[in-house]
Amino acid sequence: MTAKQNTGGMPLGYVEPASARTHGRGLVDLLVFLGAVALFSLSGFALEFFGIPYNSSGGSIITKIHPATYLFGCALGLAVIANPNPVGYLFDLMTRCLGSVFLLAGSVLLWIFISRYKGDQPASFLIDSIMVAAIICMLFADMAEHTRLNIARAIHVLMVFNCCLSIFEGLSGWRLFPFVLGDTEQEWEYRATALLGHPLIGALTTGVYTIVLMTVRDVRGLANRWRLPIILLCMVAMPFIGSRVSFTIVYATAAVVVALHFVRFLHGSPVSLRRLTAVLLFLPLSVLTVVALYQTGIFDNFINRFVDDGGSARTRFDLFKLFRDLSLPNLLTGYRMANLDTQVRLGGLYEGIENSWAGHAARYGIVITIVLWCGVAAWFADMLRSAGRGALLPLAYIFLILSTTVGISGKTNMMSLPALILLALIGMPLRQLHIAGTQPRITNDVVSRMGRAPLTESRGSASSR
Repeated sequence: MTAKQNTGGMPLGYVEPASARTHGRGLVDLLVFLGAVALFSLSGFALEFFGIPYNSSGGSIITKIHPATYLFGCALGLAVIANPNPVGYLFDLMTRCLGSVFLLAGSVLLWIFISRYKGDQPASFLIDSIMVAAIICMLFADMAEHTRLNIARAIHVLMVFNCCLSIFEGLSGWRLFPFVLGDTEQEWEYRATALLGHPLIGALTTGVYTIVLMTVRDVRGLANRWRLPIILLCMVAMPFIGSRVSFTIVYATAAVVVALHFVRFLHGSPVSLRRLTAVLLFLPLSVLTVVALYQTGIFDNFINRFVDDGGSARTRFDLFKLFRDLSLPNLLTGYRMANLDTQVRLGGLYEGIENSWAGHAARYGIVITIVLWCGVAAWFADMLRSAGRGALLPLAYIFLILSTTVGISGKTNMMSLPALILLALIGMPLRQLHIAGTQPRITNDVVSRMGRAPLTESRGSASSR
């Protein structure tokens, strides 16, 4: 695109990225694809198993950053440098992804704050936990449709494999990668780790994926005939992965979706013969399978966590004791690490600070924490702009899970994994939104009234056939 042809308000001399055309961005797209596969298949447990001290103490700072982060960082740098007008393209990309830019800026400010005033606390967790999510959003802003489709197909395959592996681990007690926390293998843990690592991360990712399949009509790379079996597979895997909050939200969402479909059926809406046959076939089999597994005691450990969780739920309420009688210096700049550890022990928080937002405030103080929170909120807005109303329920789910786990106050990929799912499966280029001002296609599907992806045509299902 030349300067005369520029109709989208881009900087003078800006050259339309190759992804806006039909053939993609070559090496950039390949790096993003490899990064997505690495993020979904190489958990922290896997890296430790292969001899990379990603979570354990010791080792170079280079080993503390996930390989996918390097791939995404290289992809973004190459996308900018390879453009004939890199400065113009970079500024245009930043104006279209302001939320991600704000998140990066907030993370950098927090990093500087930690380096200057919190020398006893690590700052490298910001890279994998927060900053890479902003980079992913910027990479998808100009991504071609066929590249999104390839990534979406890879995610479908990896998620199905992860669910099958989780079920197998739960039934057999064998693990593909050892469950190691603090250099100690958790041999007593019953929860599956599979490809995604820690059960809380696996449950969050599986839950986002399942909610998208249940509530969004047009999903890339997945034919409609596979949707119901995969949803049932994910729901069966949830108890083996083991997060109670994720399990409750996913199953409650499924109950609402089924109830809405049933109400629509009572109002005389036509039902696909294939879908009705699938329901009549899979529903009894699913019920019989669950009953059989329950009778064998497979779900006893999971059910016992609802009955007696060892104080885990109470910990999420007791953590607010940390802010009782808080001094002004601690309110503004946060606790020192030694003082925080003491307060955690005195408060009986044996599970730690299982709330991302409370963890930020307690460690870094309210001032810099509000800056970071504004960046996170702006990133959520970017995700909503790209994925449309179809992302409302998944983003709300992500927020709830981050509010009940260590989440992004520690080193996890609990923002980047859901970002890839939403952007690859239901997102669209921000360039298309900026130029055409496209609106989501109105459908008469009862589920898509709850959440609709901004796809201008039903390309998700058609392209996979």
